[in-house]
Amino acid sequence: MNLRTAARGFVAFLLSVPALQGYPYWAVTYPSSNICALSGSTVDIICNYKYPKGHAVEKKLWFTNINHEPFDLKDDTDYGGRVEYICGEPKCWSYICTGTCTLRIKDVTQRDSAYYKFRITTNQVGGAYSGYPGVKLSVTDFQVEVVIHSRYHDRVQLKCHSMCDFPGLTYTWYRNGYQQHHGMYYIVYYITSEYRVSCAVKGSAHLHSPSVYAPETPSVGWTPPGVIEEGSSVNLTCTSEANPAAKYTWSKVTTGHPPGHSVQGQQLSFNTIQSSDSGQYLCQAENDLGTKSSPISIDVKYGPKNTSVIPSPPGEIMEGGSVTLSCSSDANPAADYTWFREHGGSVEELGENYTISNITTELGGNYYCEARNAVGLQNSTLMFLNVTATPPSPSSPSSMSTTVAAGTVAVLLATMLLVIFLLMRRKRASRKARGQGGRPDTREESPCPVYYNVSALTNRSASAAQREPIEEQDDPHYASIHISRSKNQEVPHGFAGALVESDHTEQVLYSAINLKRPKAVPDKLMSDTTIK
Repeated sequence: MNLRTAARGFVAFLLSVPALQGYPYWAVTYPSSNICALSGSTVDIICNYKYPKGHAVEKKLWFTNINHEPFDLKDDTDYGGRVEYICGEPKCWSYICTGTCTLRIKDVTQRDSAYYKFRITTNQVGGAYSGYPGVKLSVTDFQVEVVIHSRYHDRVQLKCHSMCDFPGLTYTWYRNGYQQHHGMYYIVYYITSEYRVSCAVKGSAHLHSPSVYAPETPSVGWTPPGVIEEGSSVNLTCTSEANPAAKYTWSKVTTGHPPGHSVQGQQLSFNTIQSSDSGQYLCQAENDLGTKSSPISIDVKYGPKNTSVIPSPPGEIMEGGSVTLSCSSDANPAADYTWFREHGGSVEELGENYTISNITTELGGNYYCEARNAVGLQNSTLMFLNVTATPPSPSSPSSMSTTVAAGTVAVLLATMLLVIFLLMRRKRASRKARGQGGRPDTREESPCPVYYNVSALTNRSASAAQREPIEEQDDPHYASIHISRSKNQEVPHGFAGALVESDHTEQVLYSAINLKRPKAVPDKLMSDTTIK
């Protein structure tokens, strides 16, 4: 017996309770009120009808709708030419005529499940009759029920069944499309993700059940697609082909640690995602036949945060020195930096570091940087750069020349003050003598003019200065200053006179000082004046 014959016999004689409706001369009966068929099979629904003799049959049809005028299934596009009527010629008796009509539906699907009714129309007024409630057609697939065997955790026990099970049916089992076994509707298989197992009634391989299998490697992603920005709403999605349907578990993976807290469901939702949510997540799909998982990494982008400026070296900067300002911020992606001076605009410097060499006091003030990336920007707080003037260095050439010049001036001033002091002392002594009533001509005459010799020796005390008698002259008085120096020592500019070397490397510097004697005092009296 071929498949069609088997299926036809199967659906035709599953239930033999007749469906009857009519009057003594009108009737429609169905041999079976319920028919169960497998998807893809051909189903025959049979009816018997009768009508009064003397009527001529004009139309025979099958329909499913009950709320409107019967609609012929041959004209229904949902059946797409899969419907065929097989009706014989009616036979008439004394008062009635009888006949049969079969509805054949090919390649049935679960959408074909419905109540099917037959209607006859004759040429007489009121000559129409429909057979209610009709025949219930149920279309089903063979299903494989997975039963975990309690004694074998690495095996599964499979059961093949459908709504149309019959006693005594023999089943064929298939693995990855290849026939494996014949026999009962139970079978045991090892758990493996590579197996796809199905079953069918023996002799109807093309009507086998859907395959059962462990989850395939999940496909993961996020919605909406594109760049994930902090504060947005994001859903992580996970999809895996599996039969029975897989259950999903999400968990976040920390490097070096097992997955953390898990969340059940095909989606993992973030209403307001944060930068701390960045990382790797694991989606696990599982059913009774196995487990598969896939990772997904998300990188949450955000604008610059905590932007700050650090100077190096810190603190006060001396004029002429160098300082480097460094800008840092927390940003994803990394920020680009632009430098600004308060009230001075951009300093036209880009980059994380800004170096100022040979700084001046005019460059002091408040500085800040701007951190910017594709998500946003942020300015740092103001950083005050304190630049102070640098005092002249003692070892510099200018300071050395200043020191030498100051020393020379000091020596000249000391010499001039000493000479003036001696002259004024001599003058006071002369006045004192006259004030005591002495006559100038009675005073003892000085045997010779007095010369004053001041000897200033380098690295000697002031006591080295002494008076020396000089031969009597009528010329003006001279004050001599002896300065001991080495032969290579330079004589300061501005001294008048002549230098004479002695055997003791001493040189005498003579400065001519014009002194006017008082007319009332004879020259002889001058010799008696002693300056102490």
